[in-house]
Amino acid sequence: MKKHVQKFGRALSAMVMPNIGAFIAWGLITALFIPAGWYPNETLVKIGEPMMTCLLPILIAFTGGSNIYGHRGGITGAIATTGVIAGSNIPMFIGAMILGPVGAYCIKTFDKTLGKKVKAGFEMLVNNFSAGIIGMLLAIAGYLVIGNIVGYITELLKQGVSLLISSNILPLISIIVEPAKVLFLNNAINHGICTPLGIQDVHDYGQSIIFMIESNPGAGLGILLATWLFGQGTAKQSAPGAAIIHFFGGIHEIFFPYVLAQPLLLIATICGSASALLFYTFAHAGLVAPASPGSIIAFLAMAPKGQTLIACTGVLIACGVSFAIASLIVKFSHITQEEDTQEPEPVAGRIQKIIFACDAGMGSSALGATRFKSRLIKENITDVICTNSAIDQVPANASVIVCQKALAERAATLMPDTPLVIIDNFLSDAHLDALLAEIKQQANVSFRQPADVTQPSHIPSGPPLLQKANILLGLKTEDKDSAIRRAGKLLEETGYVLPGYAEAMIERERLTTTYMGMGLAIPHGTSEAKDKVMASGIVILQYPDGICFAEDEKAYLVIGIAGVGNEHLDILSKIASTLDDEELLNKLFTTTDSNDFYNILK
Repeated sequence: MKKHVQKFGRALSAMVMPNIGAFIAWGLITALFIPAGWYPNETLVKIGEPMMTCLLPILIAFTGGSNIYGHRGGITGAIATTGVIAGSNIPMFIGAMILGPVGAYCIKTFDKTLGKKVKAGFEMLVNNFSAGIIGMLLAIAGYLVIGNIVGYITELLKQGVSLLISSNILPLISIIVEPAKVLFLNNAINHGICTPLGIQDVHDYGQSIIFMIESNPGAGLGILLATWLFGQGTAKQSAPGAAIIHFFGGIHEIFFPYVLAQPLLLIATICGSASALLFYTFAHAGLVAPASPGSIIAFLAMAPKGQTLIACTGVLIACGVSFAIASLIVKFSHITQEEDTQEPEPVAGRIQKIIFACDAGMGSSALGATRFKSRLIKENITDVICTNSAIDQVPANASVIVCQKALAERAATLMPDTPLVIIDNFLSDAHLDALLAEIKQQANVSFRQPADVTQPSHIPSGPPLLQKANILLGLKTEDKDSAIRRAGKLLEETGYVLPGYAEAMIERERLTTTYMGMGLAIPHGTSEAKDKVMASGIVILQYPDGICFAEDEKAYLVIGIAGVGNEHLDILSKIASTLDDEELLNKLFTTTDSNDFYNILK
């Protein structure tokens, strides 16, 4: 049950978080130009209405559809969502969160069922009409049925929240929200639930207290300050840095491990958050848009004119109450955060790509990857890729996954064959130190020859970039896929790549054509297939009569590429500059001497 809730929450937040910039733009327009805003302007405030009712729902729908089925899914989801927008008089964010993924799922199902049966030459026609027709039908259904249902549900939820507020019991919602946040559902709560309900309030009243439920950074700051003053070991040492990142950077995930290590601290976060909400209820406070990320800067920026001090006071109340309770727990509780004395296990195999993973892939993981990348640069290690990702979107070619304990089980389930480095804290952790030490040792081994072995200088480390045997001239015309497979097979036979790279080249071509113009195509594998590349190399296939490589375009030269790391980008650049001469290209299209190619590209 917990896993399903987390998965659902991630799906909701993944539709909203990439569009935060648009929400901020709308929020600023609202805060500045509404009648009660900082600079009332009845002309400019009109911009906010279409942004709220049309732009934001369509962006959400497109993102939700794209997450399921790429650009094609996003387009179909966006078309479908126009129906619920037109059929409702309220901002249709929940409708967009439903119809965006539904539209993508429908077009994906259509393509899997009927897409392969389309005859060659009719693909574009069928693709465009299928997306248009499915989108239209869903838009009609949204207008006639779904919009009314979503409107009714939204109104019901709104009345429920209004009842909590009018009864002065809204603070009790912290009993549910704060534990859920610590389980990394903070983005789902803020963007999947609070955002659509809060925007409806703004539409009706100009502000909403709902935006203050999850985003207030005060309670988390109280936890970190108490740990800094009264904690022990690495928790005490890392708390000041975490406090700065949490409060000013808005990355709430950074304080979650401190609470998970001492679950009694949940009492502090609940009481701190509830106290602030109680104050905001009596002060009739609210924000005009989602505060994202949940930093003090964003929180105060979204406060209406005249309420900045009120918003700040609520943050201080949350911090003070949380700090008072957390101090007692940290100082006197027998449950202490002990040092992790378990010896970190070494990672098997060569480390080439490190993925820092968190729930949404945008907060704590980005922070962790950035800090560890800086440590690699300081050690002059540049051949190890270090980046971040959502836990359920870790690429298959990851050498190591770094995540916190709360996400370790999910990571192990999703990527059972990828080594895990499980940490408590992204700022200071012995397991990260051990990982860095292992990478440093790997680097030393890579560049140091054993003392008792003499390596002849004339022996190359791998096959040369280009070999005459890999220049095939005068080939008979064939279809594009056959040409790409021929290039992939040649790369494999020469030792540049492992079996399966040719299919990755086909997959890459289907994403977007590698036809460069001027009769030249440069097919290569997807980024996921880099682990199949053993050495950088190119192969050249000449088709004097040309082959159909793109719509109404013929390729006379097909240059297959394999690149180690990002080295293929250098190869592409060299080829482009070498073959920039149109007269030279025309000669290479028809030459029967492989030396012409070899001498130019050597």
